[in-house]
Amino acid sequence: MDALQEWIAFHLAVGVEHFIIADIGSSDGSYAYLRELKRLGLVTLVRPSGVGDTSSEPFAYQSLLAACPTTLDIVAFIDVDEFLLPLDEHGAQTMIANKPNPKRLTNWLGVIFSDPEVSALALNSACFGSSGERFRGDGLVIERFTQRSSRTFRYNRFYKSVVRPSRVLHFDNERHATLKTGHYVDGEGKPLQVVDGRPGISRRVCWQGARINHYAVKSVEEFVLSRVKQRASSALTAVQGDADFSRFDRNARKSFVAKAWASHVYLQALSLPSTSVFAVPFNAPRQSWWRKTLSASLSWWKHARYTFACSRSAPLKPPVTAWKRAWPQQSRGLLTQRGVLLQASLSVAGLTPVNSNVQLVCCWQEGVECVFPATRFEFADGDSISGTAHFRVELPVRAGSVRLSAVLTTDAGELRIPLERLTLMPDASAQELQASALIGQQGWLFLDQDTNTSLYQHLGNISLRQEALDNWIAYAEQLTTLSVQANAKVLMVIAPSKERVMHAYHPYPMGAVTPVDQVVEVLPNAFCLYPEALLKQMGDDAYHVTDTHWTQQAAMRVTCEAVSRLGLAALEDAERWFAEDQYKVVKVRGDLGSKLTPVRRAATPRLNSFDHRELKRYDNGLPNFGRIIVWENSDAFLDQCCLVMGASSSYMMFPYLVRIFRRVVFVHSAGNIDASLVQAVSAQVVLVQTNARFMVRAPQLTWSLHDTILEKTEGVSMEEHTAAFAQRMPAEQAALAGWGLARWNDCLPEGWFNT
Repeated sequence: MDALQEWIAFHLAVGVEHFIIADIGSSDGSYAYLRELKRLGLVTLVRPSGVGDTSSEPFAYQSLLAACPTTLDIVAFIDVDEFLLPLDEHGAQTMIANKPNPKRLTNWLGVIFSDPEVSALALNSACFGSSGERFRGDGLVIERFTQRSSRTFRYNRFYKSVVRPSRVLHFDNERHATLKTGHYVDGEGKPLQVVDGRPGISRRVCWQGARINHYAVKSVEEFVLSRVKQRASSALTAVQGDADFSRFDRNARKSFVAKAWASHVYLQALSLPSTSVFAVPFNAPRQSWWRKTLSASLSWWKHARYTFACSRSAPLKPPVTAWKRAWPQQSRGLLTQRGVLLQASLSVAGLTPVNSNVQLVCCWQEGVECVFPATRFEFADGDSISGTAHFRVELPVRAGSVRLSAVLTTDAGELRIPLERLTLMPDASAQELQASALIGQQGWLFLDQDTNTSLYQHLGNISLRQEALDNWIAYAEQLTTLSVQANAKVLMVIAPSKERVMHAYHPYPMGAVTPVDQVVEVLPNAFCLYPEALLKQMGDDAYHVTDTHWTQQAAMRVTCEAVSRLGLAALEDAERWFAEDQYKVVKVRGDLGSKLTPVRRAATPRLNSFDHRELKRYDNGLPNFGRIIVWENSDAFLDQCCLVMGASSSYMMFPYLVRIFRRVVFVHSAGNIDASLVQAVSAQVVLVQTNARFMVRAPQLTWSLHDTILEKTEGVSMEEHTAAFAQRMPAEQAALAGWGLARWNDCLPEGWFNT
């Protein structure tokens, strides 16, 4: 179960179109998961009768052969720890613009089997060792294990077969098939030379065109667990385990060919059901029947909690001739990691392989849309003038109304055709998705499953419509007018997303354009500071490994840049103010490390030569929105007041802002503006700070800090009340009146600052 989704996603990425899978006795939830893939049309599921152990692979292969749909031209017979990897004629990955070529495998197989006399192709193995890993690590199998045996390793002469199923009589073993007609060839297209009397073992190793990456052992932990599962009825002795592990733990050569496919595999996994719905705990009772029953009940229970309610189709317009949605269905849906799986097909007149620019647009938030390219295209033979675009995508939402449209790019321009409106209604007792951490390269963590769909923003699927951009333009104009009325300088500081700056560590590929790019493009340069280039120059020092926010050093650089942009000081002078700061390396868990079990921590520099809390004069202690903090510093570089209407990234800027300005007033608003507050504080500088992932929606200038405080104090839980109490600091009424904050302090409940 723990390997199945990656195995499916990898082979979809390299061009496999269908799977015939034999379950020969799983009890960990695999069978229930495979049934979902069968419902999607991806899998033909076989459960050979009378087969209950892994020694029966030839019999399972015989059942697979009998189950092959007649529409399949060629079939590769491999196991779940084997990956069919396309290579070029030199045994390396063919690249297009430094990216793997997804058409390489099917094109190459088409050439091999263009000879009508070829009935089977033998692909040799490449045995991969443990790469020195003792325990299961983060990431995909193809990412974690990058050390293989030498080409001459004797087990690499084992091969697996790619055959025309109609020409196979039977399998002699799991590697070699007896043919009715035709002959075997190797990767070079030459007649296969088999060791005498040992079908399944070739005389030489050929890695041209493709090979089978065999991850036989993985880490020590995974090897032991797999052997325990396979030998539930018999003890695994230390001698047997050590001999099996040593036999295949070969790490003579480094190979990153399969790893180059990682981002494509992650993308394919987005469009597959979540395995967590079906997984049976490893410590569950060992009886096979009990585990199968538990798997079925778990999957039914979790699916039943989310039901598809209703739909309303729009009249189709040319050139769209048909729209067919297979999932979600009227009574149920398939859950993915972040939402619900949508599978549908769109028939378009005039669609050809040359002209096949069709996209599916999903919208569940006003002014924001998620654009998906077609998963695959299908073109009828003959003189047909229409084609079909197939979509299998994850809708990263589980409740609410979703509008579906087709976007076709024609010579006349972009054509948008409404298709359907879906209403997804979860069970009242079901919990909404909670934000989680996505594990990237070298242990870097990234935000996932948040309400702003950060992952899909990073992928470039999320885009803003013109009405959303118009809201941003209006926001900038109104805020500029307000600053003139208040006689204050204003600057918006946008914290770039960690995914964008540290994209080299992110497991998913980065899209070309994101919502923040669209917004920055339409905002005036003097109004907005978006320091993406500045942070990229800092490399790994820009962000915390286990946190979504920039480091204090990055915040210092951005603060100095903001001071320069406001014309308050030259950039060199501002940076000189903090040149003597001292930092101490500490381990922090951050807001992402705390989302994992066990909690993860990573080393990061933390300022230890200055503590801004010593200058704090007031703090209402509210969690997030509605929090107000005031600092006063008589030794500041500038005798001015700065009002910060900011978000969570502002907190890293505090140690520097409070040394620059005589008074700093912070309000947690994520860029939302209370005009009465701006007038009351009478600040010479207004910094508006927000985060890139929030750019899908423009902030409001009609926001009320008073109403927000009332809502937060009424709805705050006892746990939040206790946790935030240590942050609170009252102030005298005279001081509050002098700061212009008396009104917003008076709306706090009586006794708010008391224990």
